[in-house]
Amino acid sequence: MIMTSLMKAMMVRTFGGPEVFERAEIAKPVAKVGEVLVKVAASSVNTVDCMIRKMGPELPLSPEPPAVLGMDFAGTVEAVGDGVESFKAGDEVYGCAGGLAQLPGSLAEYMAADAKLIAKKPANLSMKQAAALPLVGITAYEGLKRAGISQGQKVLVHGGSGGVGHVAVQLAQYWGAD
Repeated sequence: MIMTSLMKAMMVRTFGGPEVFERAEIAKPVAKVGEVLVKVAASSVNTVDCMIRKMGPELPLSPEPPAVLGMDFAGTVEAVGDGVESFKAGDEVYGCAGGLAQLPGSLAEYMAADAKLIAKKPANLSMKQAAALPLVGITAYEGLKRAGISQGQKVLVHGGSGGVGHVAVQLAQYWGAD
């Protein structure tokens, strides 16, 4: 008899309000080719996570239930799959690597993440801080780059104290914008 390791996760079996979340014990994932197995220390919930939970199939790339949602996370690499050379067990990492389509999300004790979608966590960030950064950081970066940000340019960030906005303000300053 083969024993499967279990883990705790927050799952949705149907889409709707916050009440559709339920605590469950599910099979612990394994790192496949190109993936790392991460013991999740912290995860964050973005607006898109709430939209997926509420709208389900009305939103492109929503997973089929039952599903583990959650895109952003930080944690420690427990195992690496074949072909992964940039990470090793014990590395602290963060990323935006699940909760969409067939990718199980970060609202669980462990997640198997594509090694191309994660990075080593900066030592000066806590796990909670790192887990709050990926999607908002990607959004702020892409927005400024697509807008053609340049040194000396005047930049107005609407919602500069919000999730994406506070990162956009800092990136604009980093790139020398006014």
